[in-house]
Amino acid sequence: MTMTKTVWGQVREQLGDIGKIELLVGIPTFNNAKTVEPVVNAVKAGLSKVCPPASVVVVNADAGSQDGTPETIKQAAGPDIRTAFVQHLADGFFPGPISLHALSESGVPGREHAFRAFFTVAEELQVQACVVVDANLRSLTSDWMEVLLRPVIEKGMDFVAPLFRRARYEGSLTNCIIYPLSRALYGKQMRYQSGGGYGFSGKLASLYLTKNVWEGEGAHYGIDSWLTTVAVAESCEVSQGFLGTKIHDGTLTGIELSLLLAQAVGALFHLMEAYQDVWEGSTGSSPVPQFGPPYEPDPEGGAVNVERMVRGFQQGLRDLLPIWEIILAPETLAGILPLGLVEAEEFRFPAALWVQTIYDFALAYHEKALYREHLLKSLTPLYLGRTASLVLETRAGTPEDVERVIETLCETFERMKPYLTQRWRFS
Repeated sequence: MTMTKTVWGQVREQLGDIGKIELLVGIPTFNNAKTVEPVVNAVKAGLSKVCPPASVVVVNADAGSQDGTPETIKQAAGPDIRTAFVQHLADGFFPGPISLHALSESGVPGREHAFRAFFTVAEELQVQACVVVDANLRSLTSDWMEVLLRPVIEKGMDFVAPLFRRARYEGSLTNCIIYPLSRALYGKQMRYQSGGGYGFSGKLASLYLTKNVWEGEGAHYGIDSWLTTVAVAESCEVSQGFLGTKIHDGTLTGIELSLLLAQAVGALFHLMEAYQDVWEGSTGSSPVPQFGPPYEPDPEGGAVNVERMVRGFQQGLRDLLPIWEIILAPETLAGILPLGLVEAEEFRFPAALWVQTIYDFALAYHEKALYREHLLKSLTPLYLGRTASLVLETRAGTPEDVERVIETLCETFERMKPYLTQRWRFS
């Protein structure tokens, strides 16, 4: 018996012979009893506007909670909505590595295995749409169901990615690397803001199950950027849904930035291997449909310690120079070396130099120039330098100024893409 059949067998035992279902709601959890009840209540209120309860199944994939999370979900769902529960890290359902030992903002270990459980059940039930929401959210409202599901049910969308209002410099990993690199590769202006909530078509859920991410090297990396990249690269109908501000319980304190960076960037680099034929021929980029209210940046800037970031970059230059000499092209390294002598207030990491740096790292990953986890982690001080530069360039301006700098960076990634493609072919 396969692992997927084991999961489906457990769910079917709980639900009985229910046939086709229109909509599946997936909730990955790990000790979320304090927050999951209002999440379920908001989901129920939203579903009442989108889909009749008789056509809905809620599936909770739990990572081994000790606080009664599944029981809280069952009580909150009540008798009107059918619910099923699996422990996705128990009983050997989905064995394999957990993403570089790191957690996402959801705080759920092995979150990729929870998604695999949802997609498995969605395929068996032949659902029209699937929505997955995190259990630690305090900002989820009933409107999220409209934004994430109606485009799938009524507009023919395969994928609705979350788009959030974030403080000015929040999400700099997305803004400095994930969004501009992915946009240049695949030609879609998707902001790649991970977690919170997603909408999927049943067709896309089935497609995900055919991809080799659940075991092997791909399972080392984070699921969130993988979800978006596969949808874009496979020419699915993709869109974004503006969900307002994301407020969630728990923080990533104590989890190394280098691990989070390796998780997210490693997923993109890994998929560059699989989708080379797609991205090599792509030029420029185009917008994608957006649902919900119009996107607006948050005017709040938040406190950012630029001096510490610059020190982190310069310390990395001292400690990691032998590694960077292997990864970076000589002309790239020649542009970076002088930055080690610049005072914090005068520090600037030029956009073109940053783009060349990221492309060099992608090429070194492709060539297996180093053990890949070490290669990815060594990007961290350079990322701190670019983030410090973004703050220094814009902190006296408006949120719109930050957006303009990000847009310019994206355009630079697109313009310099031949630097990557020409070298990739011969590596």
